[in-house]
Amino acid sequence: MEEEVRKVVATGRSSVSVTIPKKWLAALGVGPGSHVLLRFMGNYIALMPISTAVRPQGVVDTIVVDRGDPEYALRKVITQYLRGASEVRIRFGEYVDIKGRVKELIRDRISGAEVIEEGVDYLVIRFVMPTPEIPIKRLLNRMVLVVLGMAKDSIDMLRGANGDPEDVVERDNEVDRLYLLVERLVMSGLVNQAVLSKLGVVDSRELVNSLMVGKSIERAGDHAWRIAQVIKEFGVLRHKLAESPIVNYITDLGMMAVELLRDSALSFINSDIDGAMRTLDMRVKMRSRSMEVIGEIYRSGLPVEIGGRLMMIVESVRRISEYAYDIAEITLDTYG
Repeated sequence: MEEEVRKVVATGRSSVSVTIPKKWLAALGVGPGSHVLLRFMGNYIALMPISTAVRPQGVVDTIVVDRGDPEYALRKVITQYLRGASEVRIRFGEYVDIKGRVKELIRDRISGAEVIEEGVDYLVIRFVMPTPEIPIKRLLNRMVLVVLGMAKDSIDMLRGANGDPEDVVERDNEVDRLYLLVERLVMSGLVNQAVLSKLGVVDSRELVNSLMVGKSIERAGDHAWRIAQVIKEFGVLRHKLAESPIVNYITDLGMMAVELLRDSALSFINSDIDGAMRTLDMRVKMRSRSMEVIGEIYRSGLPVEIGGRLMMIVESVRRISEYAYDIAEITLDTYG
């Protein structure tokens, strides 16, 4: 990277000028008479040739599917989505048999994705996005509410409450959609820092830390999903297990983790340093309680297929609490 220091010179009542090295402009194809775009980026000013700053109307990014894996095709679409594409054309070629599944995955996993055109061997997807004025923390709040509901419902089902584990699994897709939207908005904020205030953050550091918080919430949702999957595997044994004291120990531990996640997320959303410290102060108590529950499972004499699954639930509960601590630490790093 080349750097030079130049002096700003007054050229009128409302403007100033600064000279730019000729070789830099030549490298960009800019010369006398060229038009350039100046963009205020929050803490710096960007200068771009009009040809690269303005995207031609009607240009659509194209994805060529080169393997018969729907998840792989989805990943390529998500990459374009995160880069800020408004439309993508997917050409399936010889892999046209996966087109239907790819269409389902895109609708399930990407917020605002709509099929606007379809042919025998292609799809055109438009991303109908909210304006950048959506505050990032509003999305984080929505994410954590969904994850808390997933975790609470899973724990209640372990207690014997009626419920369908598949419902929890479906809600995990909503968390994933919200996280991708957060990531897309964060990327747009890093590219154009002029929109930071519209995203509800003061600088790029807070923006990136918001993405880290979103990732912790998303991962906590994965473990709420995992608990629901394990409960589903119990089948009819679920209601019999609800009568066991061990299940009460596990569900109490689970509710502790849920409260930690809720409190830590609210601490970040509200820039509450004291709340983050209270979450971190719970580490020793949570770890001690986890070890007690694990000891109870070992001493229970339950069959391996049952005791092992209960251990999996405890591990997911523990991981949810770990993500809560991560969020609390990010809060301290951001606002402390």
